[in-house]
Amino acid sequence: MWKISVLLIGASGSLGAPLLEELKRQKASFARVAILTAPDRASKFDGAGVEVITKSFYDSTTYLGFTHVISAVGNQLMILQPAMVEAAVAAGVQHFYASDWNSDISQKDIYDMRYFRDKQAVRAYLRQKAATTPGFQYTLMITGIFTEWTVDHDSCTARLFGQPGQRVGVTSISDIARYTIDSLHVSFQGAGRTVRIQGWTGSVEDLVAALEEARGRKYTVTYEDVAKAKEEGARLSGDDVQEMMYSIKPLLTSGAGVADGTGELDNHLFQFEPEHPVQTFQRLFGSG
Repeated sequence: MWKISVLLIGASGSLGAPLLEELKRQKASFARVAILTAPDRASKFDGAGVEVITKSFYDSTTYLGFTHVISAVGNQLMILQPAMVEAAVAAGVQHFYASDWNSDISQKDIYDMRYFRDKQAVRAYLRQKAATTPGFQYTLMITGIFTEWTVDHDSCTARLFGQPGQRVGVTSISDIARYTIDSLHVSFQGAGRTVRIQGWTGSVEDLVAALEEARGRKYTVTYEDVAKAKEEGARLSGDDVQEMMYSIKPLLTSGAGVADGTGELDNHLFQFEPEHPVQTFQRLFGSG
């Protein structure tokens, strides 16, 4: 039986590490599982139980023997993904997962958000590449906001930029990893697909209430004008990464921080129940 061979890029990141754990858990269902890392980081993966490759992601020989590549690179490397795809396709890779896990950025309210600019550029490139390369496919995983990243847990505060009462969708990082790896076994027709999954949907206030329930602590919630977030972003515009991080601050209370903004969810394609935010926060923080 034909099996998928997977190369993961960015295995040490906040999502890359859970993706690696899920690949290891499902390792028997793949012909080959490997990670790509820099030579000076290779020792971090001693005993990881998967193949470790220490070549450049610009080198096509890096991708030889793999059918699928999952890119979990962070913001600073996001815009370099087209170069990865060019090298991967030259080596015979058939399917590329872009580093796209987030809200539905096709929504017009957040389409031009600075944080998503590089993601939009990569999407445009993938559409063009798949349209002109027979046999090449790509997947975009749309997940809503990471449950764990919604507020400041250390100080028990929620400084929100926007208005109360907005709808929001979240999914835990561990569930995102499982949805992503499970999706490798869900075939489709055509050049590209968008897989929309969401663990929970509700209001921002309900999300904070779930956090308070899980931790047994009261959170201080403040709402500030969206313009203030934009001002901070402009003030820090000399630092590209910080500019991106400030630009995304209004997302949680925008009403657009969801996976199903322009299409229906695909949760029905998968055979497990995602965590409720209360479960996620209990797992993270225990009883307090």
